[in-house]
Amino acid sequence: MYFSLLCLMLVHPVHETVAEMEWNPKTDRMEVSLRLDVLDEQWLAKQAGNAEAAKAWRLNYLKKKFRITDPEGAGQPVTSSYHWIGRQQKGAHVWWFFEIEPTDRGKPKWIQQKMLSEREPDYTHRILILGEPGKRSLNLTTRKNKARLDQAKDDAKSKATDS
Repeated sequence: MYFSLLCLMLVHPVHETVAEMEWNPKTDRMEVSLRLDVLDEQWLAKQAGNAEAAKAWRLNYLKKKFRITDPEGAGQPVTSSYHWIGRQQKGAHVWWFFEIEPTDRGKPKWIQQKMLSEREPDYTHRILILGEPGKRSLNLTTRKNKARLDQAKDDAKSKATDS
């Protein structure tokens, strides 16, 4: 029975991304490390096609799907710029490192994460907010893809206890 359960867990795909974010007041940028499955990255690259430069497709995708400021609209100015830092593969996952710089130089108040919803509707996006006061987290989904950053729960206070 345990063997069957273990096999089921191994073949059942986990649809999630994990992002660690921290506001840098010296640069007025949100520094982001984003972990996703290598297969998801390969799928995204295939969707982007070969026309775009190797790293440009990633930033173009992030601008649409990983937002901390208002999206650009018809007649609306761009509200942030994205800066690619790099990429690192670790086993079955890949980390993307980038920064988001709001044009108003102000610390963002919210986040919207809609990555990979076009691939699979059941993604969970775990957002870890580092810095003051400690580490806080949010979980975003297709149904709830946007939240205020101050709604993040303090991980130290929300851990389960043995009592």
